[in-house]
Amino acid sequence: MIASQRNQSGVAVITAILVVAIGTAIAVSLLWESTLDQRRTESAVLADQGLLYVQGAEAWAADILRQDLVNSPDSDSFADIWAIELAPLPVEGGTIAGRLEDLQGKFNINNLLNGDGSENELGVRQFERLLTSLDIDPAIAGRVVDWLDPDTEPRFPDGGEDPTYGAEEIPYRTPNVLLTSTTELMAVYGMEQEAYRVLAPYICVLPQGTTLNVNTASDYVLASLSDDIDLSTANSLIFERADAEFLDIESSFGGLIEDEVFPTIDGVSMHYLLTATVTLGSSQTTMRSVLQRDSSGITRAIFRTLGVH
Repeated sequence: MIASQRNQSGVAVITAILVVAIGTAIAVSLLWESTLDQRRTESAVLADQGLLYVQGAEAWAADILRQDLVNSPDSDSFADIWAIELAPLPVEGGTIAGRLEDLQGKFNINNLLNGDGSENELGVRQFERLLTSLDIDPAIAGRVVDWLDPDTEPRFPDGGEDPTYGAEEIPYRTPNVLLTSTTELMAVYGMEQEAYRVLAPYICVLPQGTTLNVNTASDYVLASLSDDIDLSTANSLIFERADAEFLDIESSFGGLIEDEVFPTIDGVSMHYLLTATVTLGSSQTTMRSVLQRDSSGITRAIFRTLGVH
């Protein structure tokens, strides 16, 4: 009887320990789930708040661009108010920072084609010069033309249509439409990641037919306008404009570029890139917005991406 009582007592103790252990596990699990739910809710609230802030930054940028058009309707340069990068500003619970960049100071990849889908020879030659000056294979220009154009005939001698990409380890096809992001170039045959990294600061993706703003173009982009403009000459041109603008574009570029190139350059821009970043606690929201300003000063976003640094 004594042994039986001892066994029963041992079973009771073990049962009590198991009950306490199970109860503790359940309590810890509930506490953990509650903590996760709280963090998820907090993150969702901060994300929504951050989105509202970056949308506010977009409206602020639109107002700056409108005022810039009032101040200097005939030119856009680094001396304008849009080019001033502000330090991070305090907002409730964090900070917001933003900057504007003139996209028309870069080479527009979509200008490799004319409006009817045919090859733009001036644009192709300019892109080939830009690639060469950056030590990137200029044959990529022809492959990009085939990537964009509506037909399926490979460009001679350096194009690439579906058969080229169908032979890859993971086959795919050419989209045969204009680009919406420069990152799409990394899918073009022969475009290595390192080459894209070098090229990216000098290119953009905009609607077809945009002109190049020589007041904000870099030395490599200016040098791509002609075989007669090397980097030394391009830097001399940049020294001439300083932080302002070319007083007379035709005079500054006369004798350096072909007559047919003049219609493709200008000193005015309509497209800008806003990069706005909001930091709220441990949450960060970044928006890159392509803004288009019309002749009346009205600015609208034509492309947005979130979470891109």
